[in-house]
Amino acid sequence: MGSETGVEDGIGALLPELARTRATVIVAPQGTVNTGEVHGGQRTVLSGPAVPDGRDVALVRQGPVRAKDLRAARECFARPAGYAEGLDALDSGVLFVLGAPGTGRQTLALSLLAHGCADPALVQVDGRVELAHWRPRARGADGYLVMDLSDPLALRSWDVADLEAHLARAGARLVVVLEEAPGLARALEDRLGVRVLRHRPPDPREVFSAHFADLCPDPRERARRRRRLGPDALAALLPPGLPPGRAVQVAEALARSAPDGRVRPAELTARLARTEATRLLAGAEGDPGRTALLFAVCVHEGLDRDTVLGRAAALLGVIGAQRDSVGTIGAERVPLGATGAQQHPAGAIGARQHPVGTIGAPPVPLGAIGSQGDPGASPPTPPQEGSAGRPVLALPRFAGDFAPDGAPAPLGAVAAGRLADVGARCTVPEDGDRIGTVSFLWPAVSEAVWDEVCRERAEWLPALHVWLGAAGNEEQAERAGRAVAALAVRTAGRSLELLGNLLRAGPRTAAEVAGRALAAAAGRPPAAGRARTLLDEWSGAPDHTVRSAVVVACRPEAEGLPAEAALRLLRRVVDALGDDEDAAATALQVSGTLVLRFAAGAGGTREAIVRELAAWAHAEDLAGALATLVFPALVTEDWGWFGDRLAAGREAADPVVALVCAALDEAAVFPAMRDALLMWCAGAAGAAERERQLDALFARLVAGRRPGCLRLLMSVERAARTTPGKARAERSLAEWRGGPGTAAAGRPA
Repeated sequence: MGSETGVEDGIGALLPELARTRATVIVAPQGTVNTGEVHGGQRTVLSGPAVPDGRDVALVRQGPVRAKDLRAARECFARPAGYAEGLDALDSGVLFVLGAPGTGRQTLALSLLAHGCADPALVQVDGRVELAHWRPRARGADGYLVMDLSDPLALRSWDVADLEAHLARAGARLVVVLEEAPGLARALEDRLGVRVLRHRPPDPREVFSAHFADLCPDPRERARRRRRLGPDALAALLPPGLPPGRAVQVAEALARSAPDGRVRPAELTARLARTEATRLLAGAEGDPGRTALLFAVCVHEGLDRDTVLGRAAALLGVIGAQRDSVGTIGAERVPLGATGAQQHPAGAIGARQHPVGTIGAPPVPLGAIGSQGDPGASPPTPPQEGSAGRPVLALPRFAGDFAPDGAPAPLGAVAAGRLADVGARCTVPEDGDRIGTVSFLWPAVSEAVWDEVCRERAEWLPALHVWLGAAGNEEQAERAGRAVAALAVRTAGRSLELLGNLLRAGPRTAAEVAGRALAAAAGRPPAAGRARTLLDEWSGAPDHTVRSAVVVACRPEAEGLPAEAALRLLRRVVDALGDDEDAAATALQVSGTLVLRFAAGAGGTREAIVRELAAWAHAEDLAGALATLVFPALVTEDWGWFGDRLAAGREAADPVVALVCAALDEAAVFPAMRDALLMWCAGAAGAAERERQLDALFARLVAGRRPGCLRLLMSVERAARTTPGKARAERSLAEWRGGPGTAAAGRPA
């Protein structure tokens, strides 16, 4: 029986539900289909085998290896340890290579496949291939490369044997490259009976030399450029463990430097750091865990691993606290993990739909960050960190953090993987007695990251300041203050406006961070002007929190304020103190700062402090009381210096004598001043010059006839014979009783 109905018409005449699934329909208008055979002018359309999730099996995608990759593997390859072992294992036809991305594992695989071939023809196969069903070409290919096979443990030993047989007939070899994970090598060896090569990156200096020779063939020119760069700069750019790709970048940068060949180490380092910062920020876009870790390394580079990971977890907490609900990374919901008393969701860093003031918010002009503060609510207090012993557990878990059997990977492996994602490493000291310290692979990367953030991502600054203000200890606060100052310099001081709201709504540690940042920024244009203005404004502010930040800024840090400026600000802080409960704490803070300034200061700084305190002591106010309170501690710190001031002439001695008298007259301070003078007497015993200095001081005390001096002399007179300065006190008391005309000064003790 014939039919004029076409194939497509026949399908359309079927039931609607069958027409919607044409892939399962066989149309045979003029015959039968038996055991898959089609006779006559019939047509068969069959679907491929189904997979568990309902998707069709993807077609195998493969193609030739890129010429530049093959050339690098053959001509600029630095053989790592284990290369010969890999060649031996590849004799079977199939080799599994395990290694971290970016360590040269692909170059190693290509070099192994190309070994012994004059003009190799290599093919790369998509990692989603099902190797159990894949077959090599009959001819025309010398080797096959599979990168990051999606499910290597789906293979069985007989699948590998079948592959080896087909490869032997085709005269080809196969290398499967996988990312190393705990337990994977043993699982492959036990289940598949294959040899596994664990790839370790080659020495970056060897990689650099090979590529530099290729890019700059003239050996004399290479030597000249290396000399101009200098061995120290080159060693800093090629640290142990540097991925081969970065070593190639160093070679390219050095080979393509200025046409005149004048290699400037700082310029070359800055250029590489800029490239690295751009790459890291682009790679972290949309990934809050990676972004938080990147900023933690920028701020706390050089500190131990647990500190860096803990601070990264704290930044994730800030991001989560600034959002109403769980954010997204692409389409996935990502839990933050435990960062404190409660869990906070991690938002999407890089998403553009969030409010201003969070990382990932829409861009906002930096000029909008002004004296009016944030347009929204005050920044929230970030959650406290969890257990300091296991801070890495506060970071979100990733698929790579688990072994093939589902067990969590070791802490060190997780940390190393996360740090490698942000171009950093953990260096363990040779003694191995403590946790290693974290640093970027290249110098100047943190500065380049701040450049990029302030130039392209200023909307991240509010959240970063909230996080920086919640430092955990003094060392972290010092690093955070330095970072805030660096941001201020790059924004011409405009980002300092964020400190006001942070101090009023943030944790107590915010004052420490803000003070350190203001002190550092006050000496670094173009942020210096704005920093000094804020210090002047805040030193007299009614809010004790901002005044506390000013006191911190007056401490004797390496990049701190000059002594004169610090003393002027401290006096303004003292004058602004009221009678509230925080006044005493602030006064004590000022006292400690003055002692620190004196202890760390040179002669000029100490003279300025003593003169200023003597001026304060003349006023019958809180500043005067504070001067008398501080002075005994200064004498205890270095009584020898005060003795030299007494011998340097009346102008230098007058402030010292005035402060001694004022302290002795103050009942609450008298015991401290007395003890400081007795220590001075004990230290000067047997030294003729020091004895004369003390005699001069006591003579002036007697001449002043102040009640505090009389109390001192009588107190020492009644003390035991072994009391230091007892004989001097007795002579001075006799002079006192003899009247002002008696001259006893200068008598031997």
